[in-house]
Parts: sequence; structure tokens; C-alpha cells
Amino acid sequence: MSLRSKMMAMAAVPVAVLFFAVLFALMAHTAAVRANDEVDRANAMRVRVEGVEGDLAAAEAGVRGYLLTHREGYLSQYDDAVADLDRDLSALASLIGPETPVQQVRMMRLNELAEERVQTLREVRRLAAEGSDLAVDLGTWLQHGETLSSVLRSLTKQMEGDADAAAIASIHARDRAYRRSYVVQMIAMPAALLIAMLLLLGFTASIVKRIGWMRSNAERLDAGTVAFQTDRSKDELGQLSRAWSRTGTHLIELQDELRRLATIDPLTGLANRRGFFALGEHMLLVAARTRCEVALLFIDTDGLKRVNDQQGHAAGDALLIEVADVIRETIRSSDVAGRIGGDEFCVLLVGDPTLDAERVVGRLRDGASAHNARPGRSYSVSMSIGLTVLPAGRSVTLEELIDAADEGMYEEKRDRNQAKPSISA
Repeated sequence: MSLRSKMMAMAAVPVAVLFFAVLFALMAHTAAVRANDEVDRANAMRVRVEGVEGDLAAAEAGVRGYLLTHREGYLSQYDDAVADLDRDLSALASLIGPETPVQQVRMMRLNELAEERVQTLREVRRLAAEGSDLAVDLGTWLQHGETLSSVLRSLTKQMEGDADAAAIASIHARDRAYRRSYVVQMIAMPAALLIAMLLLLGFTASIVKRIGWMRSNAERLDAGTVAFQTDRSKDELGQLSRAWSRTGTHLIELQDELRRLATIDPLTGLANRRGFFALGEHMLLVAARTRCEVALLFIDTDGLKRVNDQQGHAAGDALLIEVADVIRETIRSSDVAGRIGGDEFCVLLVGDPTLDAERVVGRLRDGASAHNARPGRSYSVSMSIGLTVLPAGRSVTLEELIDAADEGMYEEKRDRNQAKPSISA
């Protein structure tokens, strides 16, 4: 059983209780928010309903005042009340959500009744403006208006009652949620935490003992001796303890790999400057002792900056890799090649009596030509090569050989540039 499984088993009880505590707390909070919303909505609906009733009453008062006095000021009161009525009806409709379809139906009915009541008042106003001979019709319209007002009051009372009932139900749900949350937090949570603490104390004591074994083994490995005690458990600590016994061998392997990576150019796979100098100096010592002839080629990649500028650094890297491939395909496995700069390569040839460095230069150029003959190319491989030969028996440093070959490379580059035909305007 893994450490994770053991810890999860110990934490399962308090976590489960904590989960339910948080869940009930969230439910209580949600219920409280819903209850507050319902109360606020009920209060807002009551205010808007009272506003609708007041607007209709004001509109009716304006019309009746006009009937009695024929003063135009009462008509302005009527017009203002009708405008306020439209605003209050819109605000009331916004308070009724899709979760209460009955209230929505009532709201539609309320709009219809309010519109009909306003139409009644508008008709009464018209009849009053036409003269007193229409008193019979005027009385009929006024009686019809009273009937509509009674129906409107009954409908608004129903809407207020349903809103209050929803608010009361939400308050009851909130109270139940608070009670459940209280029981979990005050009783179940302390008990679960106590059990978890007891389990954790025993688990910690076991872990401390096993870590002590690992510390002893680490001290022995640091001193260069084999670990004497391993943990047979199948969890992560046991696996780590057994891994200590293999650390010595792995460290040696890792050190060898690091030395190799430190001497290899990651782009081309040839030796880097450090690796080339380390191998080259050793080969010069061997050549001086065995009286072998030595030649060094200094190779500069032509046009790398232009390729980088025109085609991007990915193409420039591909050009360097291709130059390294040409070098690798040309030289022998006993020769040493390396990338010692951004676009500069060196090849050290330690030969026998038949060493012909000029022929190696020719093969390099032939190899570049063969690569350039491949289809679908966006650049060409071109190299400026400087050559210096060290006769058998002479002893120089690798830096001196590189400097001499570098000078030869620049002479070749100057000769090639001078040989290019000039373009006249």
C-alpha cells in the first residue's frame, strides 16, 4: 500500500465530514440568499402593486375632477398617472421570473385589466368633453370602471399573497439548512478530527523511524560504502530506501555521461571546442612521440549570416548540420573533427607516411558539391578551408596549428573574392 493510499485512508474521515460541512454551509448560504431575494422581491412587488393601484386611482381622480370642474389641470394629472402606470407595470413584470408561471399569467391579466381600465377612463374623458347629453353613457362607463377596479384589486392581492408565500417557504428552507450545518460543524467535525489526529500520530512515528534508516544509509553512501539496511516496504519510502543502494553505480554512470555531454556540440554531434582541444592536444603528443605527420584543416562556413537573415535561424542550423555531415562523411574515424565557433570547424589529421591533406580538402569540396546537387534545396553548402601541415617530429601547440590554418583560410577567402568578376554600372 502506497504512502498516498495510507494518507488518503487517514484523511478520508475528516475530509468527508469537512466536505459535508462545507456542502451544508453552502446550502445554508444559498438558502439564505434565496430567502433574502424572495423577501426583497415580495417587498418590491408589494411596492409596485401599490404603485399600480395608486396610479389607477390618480388617473381616475384626474378624470373625475375634470368631470366636476372641467379644468384642464386635472387632465394633466391623468396623463402623468398613466405614464407612471406604464413604468410601474414594467418594473413589476421584471420582478416575476420564469420559475413562477402562475404569476406570469396573472401579470398578463393585470396588464390587460390595467389597459382596459385606462381605456375606460379615456372613454369617460371623451364623453365628458362632448357634453352633458351623454350622461347615460357616462354613467355606464363609470360603473364599468368600478368593476374593473374591483377585479384589479383582487388580482393584485393574489399576486402579493403568492409572493409572500414564496418568501416564507424560502425562510423555512434557510432555517432547516442552518440547522443541518450546525449539527455537522459542532458534533461530527470534532469527532472526525480527533480520530484523524490519533491516526496521524502513529503514522508519523513510523515515518520518522524509516527516515532515520534512510539517513544512516545516505551517510554510508557518502562515505563510499554500501548501504547496510534497506526498507522492505512497498510504498514510496521503501522504494526510495532501496534506490540508495544503487546510487553509487548510477553516480559513476552519470558522471561519465556529463563528461561526454560537456565535450559534444549538441547541434552537429561533433566535438565542441573543449572536446576538440582535449582530444587534439592528446593526439599531438602521440604524433610527436611516434613521429607521425599532422595536418589541421580550418573550415569556415560561407554564407551562414545570409542564410540566417534571409531564411531564418532554423535554415542556418540546418546548414551547419550539413557541413558537419560533409566533414563526417569525408574523414576517417581516427581523425578528430570539432565545431570550435559559430560557423567554424577544425579537423585534425594524424597520418601515416602516405598522408595527403590536399586530397582530404578535395574530398570535402566534392562532398559539398554532392550535397548541393540534391533537389529541393534553398541554400548551398560552401566552405573556405585553410590547411597547415606539421612535419613529423616537430612539436607545436594546437593553438599554433589553428592560427596557421586560420590564416590560410582567410587567404583563400581573399583570393576567391578577388577572383570574382566586378559588375560595372
